[in-house]
Amino acid sequence: MSQFVKELISKMTFAEKIGQMTQLSGDFFASGNAAITGPLQQANLSQADLYRVGSVLGVSGFEQVKKIQTNYLKQSRLKIPLLFMADVVHGYRTIFPIPLALAASFDPQLVRQASEIFSREAAAGGVHVTFAPMVDLVRDPRWGRVMEANGEDPFLNSQLAKASVEGIQGLRSIPDAEHVAACVKHFAGYGAVEAGREYNTVDVSEWRLRDQYLSGYQAAIDAGAPLVMTAFNTFQGKPATGNYHLMRDILRRELGFQGLLISDWDAIGEMIAHGTAADLQAAAQQALKAGVDIDMMSMAYLKLANHNHLSSNLVALVDQAVERILNFKESLGLFADPFRGLAQRAEKQNLTTKNLQLAQQAAVESAVLLKNKNDLLPLAKDCKIGLVGNYADNPDLLGSWSWQGKTTETPTIKSALKAKFTKISSIQNQQLQTA
Repeated sequence: MSQFVKELISKMTFAEKIGQMTQLSGDFFASGNAAITGPLQQANLSQADLYRVGSVLGVSGFEQVKKIQTNYLKQSRLKIPLLFMADVVHGYRTIFPIPLALAASFDPQLVRQASEIFSREAAAGGVHVTFAPMVDLVRDPRWGRVMEANGEDPFLNSQLAKASVEGIQGLRSIPDAEHVAACVKHFAGYGAVEAGREYNTVDVSEWRLRDQYLSGYQAAIDAGAPLVMTAFNTFQGKPATGNYHLMRDILRRELGFQGLLISDWDAIGEMIAHGTAADLQAAAQQALKAGVDIDMMSMAYLKLANHNHLSSNLVALVDQAVERILNFKESLGLFADPFRGLAQRAEKQNLTTKNLQLAQQAAVESAVLLKNKNDLLPLAKDCKIGLVGNYADNPDLLGSWSWQGKTTETPTIKSALKAKFTKISSIQNQQLQTA
């Protein structure tokens, strides 16, 4: 801990410390003046609560980031800058194939290059942390988040986890202003939910966890990922977000993770639904004991702001969490420049020719040709091609988590084929039904 951080902590009230451990979505800051309406009113938060919060998710863009950070610093007593985090999973403005498709390329160098491009674009948009890579090993295609995964092989998963973190952070343990920080998710075993049902029970043995599942997280941590996100699922009957054994014994001691641990969206609050906490205050205490530093969107840690009823051990855990948060902000240079040189970049490197060319290359290498019977491919320019279904001329092709991608800039399958071939015909589902 630097002398600067040590002195800053000594000036903080307990409520200000709890605020640093709380993350809210961007809509809480949208108005710029924090009137007690909309999200603030619904969450029963005050202006004082808002201007103690430590991080924001789901916000990007020069003007929006500048407006929120500037207004926040005017209102904040200690002028501690906000962290801006977002789900930049397989592209920011230049959209690459989904992670599962990139994994099909079996090319860590390609994943590293793609990750660096979307990291640079996200950094130019004011993002400090991306919630990526997702390294949850998955072997059930029914799971709704398979598209974010690297597939079923532990070795490939580890190689791509390493490559992704290296690309996102520019081969640095702490990214410079041209890159964002990586947050590996979701710890642990999230891809093993029973029957592929989201948020369902996970029942894996300690042996299977170590033999098959932990290697991806370990590779990302060893590559320098400074953040880890907790999983929604249970492990050995306990929610991961409040699981001391999983987070303290395995993640921090066994895997050697020393960085920031953040919950997934409302994962602390969901411990009530899991039946291990009676209310948000009890859930917050479980998560704090397990080592969760930042509460994303459950408002649970705010329930601890009145610390008179907390044990000295819990108060000490709050101090440890705040120290990690402030150390991270200092390492990013936010105290010296809360905007990290944002005005100088102003998103000029988005959608460049070079970026689009790599996205095209990634799409080609991600395609899997199982069999080319009778040398059908490559197609002759004058062959007849028929397209069936509503997606033939639909630009919504970017995939899930293509947050800043724009379908208005995306060619359809039909338009792309028309640029290469002379005989294209198509029929939509509606026409099929009436035929």
